[in-house]
Amino acid sequence: MSTRETRYNAVAGVGYAFFVSVVTLVLEAVANIFYPTPLVLSPIWALIRGYLLSFILILILYGLLILFTKPYRSEEMMSYNIYFRPAQRTVIYVIIAVAILGILFDAYPGPLWSRTKIGIFIAVNILAGVIGGYLAARFG
Repeated sequence: MSTRETRYNAVAGVGYAFFVSVVTLVLEAVANIFYPTPLVLSPIWALIRGYLLSFILILILYGLLILFTKPYRSEEMMSYNIYFRPAQRTVIYVIIAVAILGILFDAYPGPLWSRTKIGIFIAVNILAGVIGGYLAARFG
């Protein structure tokens, strides 16, 4: 594990954590149009609070995001597997970190547009990205 690889994974992890969180909140907002549910970032929090629709939607989204980084099962694409595997590890570790640390964002009772909630959102994503990137470089 080189320090350069760790830094690259951490930076990529932070960017991907923000992407996952924003897509999750947008998906929750769209679901809120059809069925009123609170905006939830963590599937663990959704399961604890009993928001089953949010839980299912977040798990489907996470599954699709992990599936998107999986290489195709053709002979030509299998040769590129060495390039896709580190990205897939980073994605998996970042998604796990966002799911766990997202509880901090969901547990704060303030409104979504408050400065504290936005600060928690930013801190959770930076922490999740760094942790996920480090774990991907360490155990990859």
